[in-house]
Amino acid sequence: MKLVSTNYLGMSIIGISIIMFVILLTISLGYARMEHALCGSPSCTLVNHIPVQAYAGFGILIVSAGIGSYLALNQPKGERTQTISKAKLNKIIKDLSEDEKKIFNELTKNDGSAFQNDLINVSGFSKVKVSRILDRLETKGLVERRRRGMSNLVLLKTE
Repeated sequence: MKLVSTNYLGMSIIGISIIMFVILLTISLGYARMEHALCGSPSCTLVNHIPVQAYAGFGILIVSAGIGSYLALNQPKGERTQTISKAKLNKIIKDLSEDEKKIFNELTKNDGSAFQNDLINVSGFSKVKVSRILDRLETKGLVERRRRGMSNLVLLKTE
């Protein structure tokens, strides 16, 4: 199941806000014209007859469009994972130690992701050793760790 990106969600919120703004404006101006026609005073203006609730609605729609803009333009850090070219990847893999290769190969077998605890169990290494290996692999740009509850999800950053 693919999650909806925040960019798409933000654009959808902006679109819905604009449509709702136009609908509210049309209804409010129609109501104001009707009230204005009934008003006999020369000091009576069209703006005086727009309902207060419409102004509140305009404010809410402007805020929701702002939230949509924020979602559309600001990409979360987790979605900024960069990949490594094949040539650079081959050179880096060639230079890995045996322990680093073992962890890297385990991630490759698991479609590029595994929980850190699973890597500890499969490799037979201690928690500290796996953590240090992952630190080195992160420094080399091969993996990324993301916090998931009480454990880390380790992701390959390769194409």
